[in-house]
Formats: sequence, C-alpha cells, structure tokens
Amino acid sequence: MKRIIPFFLLIALFLTSCAGKPSTPAPQVPTRADIATLAPLGTPMPKNGDVARALIRDFTNIGPRAAGTAGESQAAQYVVTVFQAIGYSPQTQTFTETINGQSITSANIIAVKKGTSPQEILVGAHYDSTSKGAGADEASGVAAMLDLARMLVSQTTPYTIRFVAFGAADAGLLGSYAYVNQLSQDQFQNMVAMVDLDHLIAGDLTYAYSEEGPQASMRDWALEWASGNGFELQTVKNAHLGDPKTGRGAADYSAFRDVGIPYIFFQSTDWTLGDKNGLTQVDARFGDNGVISGTKNDTLEYLDTNFPGRVSDHLNLFITVAYAFLTQYEKPLQ
Repeated sequence: MKRIIPFFLLIALFLTSCAGKPSTPAPQVPTRADIATLAPLGTPMPKNGDVARALIRDFTNIGPRAAGTAGESQAAQYVVTVFQAIGYSPQTQTFTETINGQSITSANIIAVKKGTSPQEILVGAHYDSTSKGAGADEASGVAAMLDLARMLVSQTTPYTIRFVAFGAADAGLLGSYAYVNQLSQDQFQNMVAMVDLDHLIAGDLTYAYSEEGPQASMRDWALEWASGNGFELQTVKNAHLGDPKTGRGAADYSAFRDVGIPYIFFQSTDWTLGDKNGLTQVDARFGDNGVISGTKNDTLEYLDTNFPGRVSDHLNLFITVAYAFLTQYEKPLQ
C-alpha cells in the first residue's frame, strides 16, 4: 500500500498558526462582472480547484479503495483527517452489509457546518473506488466536497450544510442507502435537498441533473447561474441514469431520490457519444472504449496527457457553481 502525502497537514499547521486571530470570512465567488470592474478586459476569472486536485492526488496515492478493503479504510481515515484539519468535528457512521454472501464493513464520514437556518442541505460524495485502478475521477467528487467544506467553514450560509463522505458506493451505493435508512422523521423533514458530486473530471462535458417538475428548481438555478457567469453547464431532462433492472441510480443521489428528497447531481460525461445514455465519457479511442472512470486509466497523469487542462477546468466549474449554490440558493416558497 502506498503512503499518501498529507496535503492538508499544511492547512492544519496554517490554522494552528492563526489561532486566536479574528477570522475573516472568505469573499463571495466573484462574477465576471465583478472582475470587469477591477481588472482590464481579458483578465481570467479566479480559479477554484487547486486544493481539490491535491486531494485527488492523495486519494490516488492510497491506490484502489474497494469497499471493505484496507485501502477504503485508509481513505476513510484520510477524510476524517482533512475534516479535522479545516476545523470540523467529523463523526463516523459504521455500517455492515452482505454482498454475494460476503459481509462488508464500511463507514460514512459526517461533518456539519451551521447555517442561518437549521434546515439542511446535504452535500455528498463517495471516497471508495473499484479495484481496477487509482480512481482519480472516482475521487473527484469527495475532493471537491472537502474543498467546499474548507471554503465554507467560516462563511454564512442560508442553510446548515451537512457534508457526508459515503463508503462502499461502488459496491451498490451501500453507504448512501445506509445513511438514508437511519434518518429519523425529524431529520428527513429538515432536509431541504441533497447535492451529489461524482465523476467530475474525466468526461468531455459538464452536467447537472435533477427530477423534473418542482424539484427541478435547484438544477435550473445552477444552470442559470453558471450560464450567467460564463460556465458551460448543461442538463439532460428525464435522464435515465443507473441500472434499469434494480432501479438504483448512477450515484448516491439515488437513495435520497427514492424517499422523495430533492437532489441536484453534478457529473462530467458525454451524452452525445456511444449509446447516448451518459455512460460514455470520451471518444472510444480513449480509456476503455470511451470509459475512464474505474479503469486502469483513471489517473491524473492519463487525464493530463490526453486532455490537457480538463481536470483544472472541470474542478473550477463544479466547485464554483456549487459554492454559489450553497451560499445563495434559497428554496422557493410553497
């Protein structure tokens, strides 16, 4: 097993050195209009995502993180360390499931950031991977989630934000279903929405999905904000994601959708390719017939070599849009 380079120990030292100093809230994500008033035309937008990229590197240095393995356990402990380093007090929710006659023990890692309202938005992502590779794209969601937690720790948000790193997603979304199954009625009624971050860096295009009807308000808000700020974020309405046989979706949002909790799911893929079902991420010349995530090619090196700039651009887009959503969105009055 490889030894990870603990990037966030640097942040822990920084936070320690700042102990006792008054905290200054981070500025709101600037719009292009804001930049235009401060700098000459053509000045690039500030980019988010450098911290998330470093976190992806640490997760891939662990190696494969299949459910129930030592690699997944090490990744879970790393998530705990990161949350602690940026000022949270995470809790670990352990669960055990039986898959094909084999008992698997995994865990969800939970951290809470208080908001103006006690009502909550849950931001979720999984930290496990398949056993086939380093899992860079598979780590992109949890890396972005942790980066958002860092950015929001001292911010004022309309809602309380509950960050949850799910275990055993690639074994059948076990962590998210275990989490939803233990919700009390009060917790269920208190949840405004679920934001799911998964597979953010490998695909050609960037998407936000949701259910249609009233539940689409979050997705539509994100699409409008992204368009107004120069980001190419799109959607596929009534997208059929996941396994039609089991009814489970393509990611952890599925557990929340099944009990009627509104969600917004951020993902990069390419619905114009292959069978046009969202499963083909890139041209068939790359990866495993157009699929990179969960394969031996799921590394930062492969992505940087074949798609220069994509990792940084996608992380910047998803983190910036999600940050704006979490600091500005308020659900419509009924």
